[in-house]
Amino acid sequence: MEKKSIGAFIAALRKVNGMTQKELAERLNVSDKTISRWEREEGAPDLSVIPVLAEIFQVSCDELLRGERKAPGLRTETAADTESSPKGEKQRQRLLKSALSHYQNMSCIAMGISLVGMIAALICNLAFLKAVLGFLIGAIFFAVSLLCQAVFVNRAFLRVEDAGLEEAALSGYKRKVITLAQKAIGLTVFFLGFTFPMVLVDAYLGLAADSLLLQGAISGLVFLLIYAVILYFLNAALLKKGVYTLPEKEAARYHYNHKLKRRCFLVLLLLLVITFVIHQFATAIWGPHTIMDGIVFEDYASFIEYMEQDIPARPRYGANYSAAASAPAAPAPEAQLGETTYYDAYGNEISEEEALTRKLEDKNGNVVCEYIDRNESVISIRYTPKEGTILPITVFTEAELQAARQTAAVRHVIFGAVYCMECLAVALVYFRKRAR
Repeated sequence: MEKKSIGAFIAALRKVNGMTQKELAERLNVSDKTISRWEREEGAPDLSVIPVLAEIFQVSCDELLRGERKAPGLRTETAADTESSPKGEKQRQRLLKSALSHYQNMSCIAMGISLVGMIAALICNLAFLKAVLGFLIGAIFFAVSLLCQAVFVNRAFLRVEDAGLEEAALSGYKRKVITLAQKAIGLTVFFLGFTFPMVLVDAYLGLAADSLLLQGAISGLVFLLIYAVILYFLNAALLKKGVYTLPEKEAARYHYNHKLKRRCFLVLLLLLVITFVIHQFATAIWGPHTIMDGIVFEDYASFIEYMEQDIPARPRYGANYSAAASAPAAPAPEAQLGETTYYDAYGNEISEEEALTRKLEDKNGNVVCEYIDRNESVISIRYTPKEGTILPITVFTEAELQAARQTAAVRHVIFGAVYCMECLAVALVYFRKRAR
């Protein structure tokens, strides 16, 4: 190669190596306009950049400054000389910091996409009562965020692939990038778990804010627990395949923490299983229908009088009772009598009184009580057939069922808090005992 100016020599070396100005600029942590000025002789590289340029193009610093290659027998500066340059090492460290900072910025963009998906899911659920649609929209954003993370990690690796870094420095850089990526993906996994309960409700009914907060928190922790298990095996696989390596001290610390994680996970799993079994047992034994008090009747007359009252059913699904109270009153049952046609089991038309008549029998099949069932607030009655009587009779209403459900919901909240505290307690034990 004939003698050239330093700018022309850089341009020639860049083209021979098949690099664009932008690619060379990224390697040097400068702008592509700076490379263009060098090649147009409008400026010259800083002396601290010369060793890095020499390393990239596999020439000596003297050759780069002279603008021509020396004859093979006259080359006295070796690649080792270039690599040992303090200025070159300083430039490589700057390159690593710049690449890591660039990845951090890109990772924030991916996390922002996940946050937008979370907000969109909450709006669909709480404002438009479209729980399933909210989850699907959120899931799309979460998938895009994960895809962006994969692209950003790959680009972060490529930025330093041919920078001539020592194995220890390159391995440390990769480990930092992977650790940051795992933390960022963990946020997306939690958001996915938090919105997952939206799939379990009717597509046209939203999940109430209090239920979403409780169920979402529990579901998010479960997803994070699964994610932690995946990372446990993934990090071991990355080390085994040599994606990155650890210094001797860090390797010993890693193996200690690895075993500690396994023990903590097994303890947490045992605690969660025990709590879950107790939770299900409590739900089965003290469910809403079990803990209802009910109204007890010791005689037939008072029972019949109560069941023949014209009491409408209580609205469900979170209806606005105050609005209902201010609305025009519905026609009295007497005014509605005869508006509905009733038929018996054989298709014959019968009166409303015949259709609403109920008969209760004792142990021997004898009718001991007959009444007209007009009380729509009653959801069930309970009695034990005996010889000649079925007294006492317990009546359960919709209002009592709602109160029992609220009591059961409190129990679910308590168990949910227990699940969270168990996870937190095990996490605290791990962070206190892990090697640093």
